Amino acid sequence: MDKESFSQLHQNILNCRQCANVLPLEPKPILQIHPDAKVLIAGQAPGQKAHDAGRPFDDASGDRLRQWLG
Repeated sequence: MDKESFSQLHQNILNCRQCANVLPLEPKPILQIHPDAKVLIAGQAPGQKAHDAGRPFDDASGDRLRQWLG
């Protein structure tokens, strides 16, 4: 994927409001991506701490994930 397409994909994800009407908070897609990444780690809806920080796995689940991954 070229840099422009990747950038557009990233913006599309950040702008997504598909499920706004069923969420308790304003949609805030939280992700960290890179076009050269070889691994994808996806989680379910983040908790309040990660939502507030805007960083994926910035909570107890992230602590456990980092521990599991070493």
